[in-house]
Amino acid sequence: MRHLTFALLLILLAGCAAKPATQAFKTFADKQNWVLVEDLPYSIGDTGVTIIVPAGFVTDFASIPHPLWWWHSPQDNQIKAAVVHDYLYWVQVCTRKQADNILNIAMQESDVPLAKRNALYVAVRKESGEAWEMNQTERFRGLIHIIPKQKLNFPPDALWADYRKSLIRAGVTDPESRTSADFCSLGNTTNLP
Repeated sequence: MRHLTFALLLILLAGCAAKPATQAFKTFADKQNWVLVEDLPYSIGDTGVTIIVPAGFVTDFASIPHPLWWWHSPQDNQIKAAVVHDYLYWVQVCTRKQADNILNIAMQESDVPLAKRNALYVAVRKESGEAWEMNQTERFRGLIHIIPKQKLNFPPDALWADYRKSLIRAGVTDPESRTSADFCSLGNTTNLP
């Protein structure tokens, strides 16, 4: 039943894909992996709490099911919600549900229409557990997801998998996370604070 529901959702959304692109990102040659070239701050509602996704963070939007990339738009802030969500899935300072709820809140603030927001949220809750577990495994293995600023000038034909290996061989590690869990309680609900 779960796969049937997801399949129906995909049929409804077919043909709506858009590639994420903005001057705040640089793409790898595969056009599947993107790196932030500047910090990306996200202030949660009117709380005064800000999550900062650091420059150098690499996202492939993996925790968002690939067929649902239709909601990303290079002309608006909707992409910010996805990047923040991917970052929370990488650093894992919150629970998975809190990270998913923060995605929902960020989509509300980005004016994602209710039907689209609900469809994406349900799909993420059902389908992205594997992305969460994969990130946990990669972090445990010492793989990196944040490129140091001095290494962001990679060649245009670079692939993320190859570049990541070369950085690891050069002794590059993810920086110590400055992300605290102070904001996680805001993800105990999907209500906009």
